[in-house]
Amino acid sequence: MASNQGSNDGYAKVHITDDGMAAYLTVYGPKDGGRSVTLQGLIAKLKEAGVVEGIDFGNVAECLKDENWNRPQLVARGTAPRDGIDGRLEYRFIRPNQKAKPVELEDGRVDFRNLNLFISVSQGELLVLRAPPVPGVPGITVTGRTIKPRGVLNYPLPRGKNTVANDDETELYAAVDGHVRIVDGKVTVHTVLEIPSSVDYSTGNIDYIGNVKIRGNITAGFTVKAGGDIEVSGVIEGATVIAKGNIVVKNGIAGGHKGMIQAGGSLFARFVENARVEVAGDVIISEAIIQSTVNANNCIRVEGRKGVIVGGVLQAGEEITARVIGSALSPQTILEVGLNPQLREERKVIYQEYQEKKKTFDNINQYLQTYQKASISPENLPTKRRIALAKMLSDYKTLKKELQDLVSRKQEIDDELDRLQAGRIRVMDTVYPGVQIVIGQAQYNINDPVKYALFTLKDGDIRIEPLR
Repeated sequence: MASNQGSNDGYAKVHITDDGMAAYLTVYGPKDGGRSVTLQGLIAKLKEAGVVEGIDFGNVAECLKDENWNRPQLVARGTAPRDGIDGRLEYRFIRPNQKAKPVELEDGRVDFRNLNLFISVSQGELLVLRAPPVPGVPGITVTGRTIKPRGVLNYPLPRGKNTVANDDETELYAAVDGHVRIVDGKVTVHTVLEIPSSVDYSTGNIDYIGNVKIRGNITAGFTVKAGGDIEVSGVIEGATVIAKGNIVVKNGIAGGHKGMIQAGGSLFARFVENARVEVAGDVIISEAIIQSTVNANNCIRVEGRKGVIVGGVLQAGEEITARVIGSALSPQTILEVGLNPQLREERKVIYQEYQEKKKTFDNINQYLQTYQKASISPENLPTKRRIALAKMLSDYKTLKKELQDLVSRKQEIDDELDRLQAGRIRVMDTVYPGVQIVIGQAQYNINDPVKYALFTLKDGDIRIEPLR
């Protein structure tokens, strides 16, 4: 673009880059007395070329200097668009594409029984954080054309079953206790953990906050823990199984003198053999308990078609019932009722705690009585002693309440232990020699087969009555 008022006058050319982000100005000097280009003329030239943004007027003026003639000078810059930031989702649990790894032990060995394949979560636990996208800032060319920034990606919260989001949809929480999975792209919390096969090296140990349902067996050496119930379709084979609720075994328990079965509720199974069992509720078995150690706070019942107890030690708080107890081969079988080891241990702890607190309480009481006899007003005490006195009074009130609670709980336990003295053993068919029966503190050894009998405690002795 030339601006020639005379053939010898100076003139200027404007060049705009193809992307419109820069404009250059080249000034050509006059010849043979022609007129030079003025600053106003250069500004008009830029306007004529459509340059309206990002003009550096200082650089425009520099173009008029003799030493800058005939050389393109940068006089305007566009503003590039500033890209925004894509939104993102931050998962607070191990996702399927993050392959679970066996736990490495302190000595460097790898425990393939602990694979951490199932992620337990609690109600209210944060599962996903969502960062919303940040929009970009448009740019502009030197000719004033707007340049849009790159579009940003927005990821909504992947809300699935049993999850809840906050008001601004930036946080996803578990609405229930359970295990978290991604189903069809949605974060879902399942209340029941279902294992479609057996618990073995393919699953690793299970430690789950809710109910667990296992379609196969629990293999020897593995551990299954649940905050709720555990249901096993197959066999428990020398494994450790611990549930805060009930344990239901469709087949049976073959302990192999390994592992442990513990339930905060009751145990239901077809048979128990060579196993250790501890339950807070009842043990209900349909066929047999063989050479096992079984402890139930309430009752042990083996009342199916066979209903056999042979060998081992069985302890129940209230009652033991079976069709046949012992056998003609005379393996030692010990049955104990009217016992509750947990209550007895709690009573022991309460007694020790009471003695310790009572000693401290008596010392504080003695000091307060001495202070009361001295008839000293608290206002006349030094600050430190006044603070110490206030703390002592607070401790006195606290200890008095705690001692009252301990006495109350001890009485509750004593009443329950007295009730358990009414424990009984029912034999629906035959109890064989070699069986030892213990009710409370009394003991009775079976020397001859006894049929259809009820064993109870009366006047400190075990009595045998016909089963009604």
